[in-house]
Amino acid sequence: MVGDTASLERTIQESDIAAFADLSGDYNPLHTDTGYAASTPFVRPIVHGMLLGSLCSALVGMQLPGKRCLYLSQSLRFKKPVYAGDTVAVHGTVEAKSAV
Repeated sequence: MVGDTASLERTIQESDIAAFADLSGDYNPLHTDTGYAASTPFVRPIVHGMLLGSLCSALVGMQLPGKRCLYLSQSLRFKKPVYAGDTVAVHGTVEAKSAV
């Protein structure tokens, strides 16, 4: 229903980053190489932005509004890096609903 809200939290593990790299083919050393990341302002490997974005898909497809729904667009802006071991939260509110 319009106005419904939901959220999920996930602690990102190093194994999540490795699995996402395998699935996506994105082995950028900023995500996968501890030695390289140490030479950057991030100091440690950072989580792939699209891995974080995929949590939105989990929220929409499983909780809000739930199974058998589909969302059509997403806009992301990353304010700070996320590292393995960090817990992230995704929150959503149903603003509109349409039947296909």
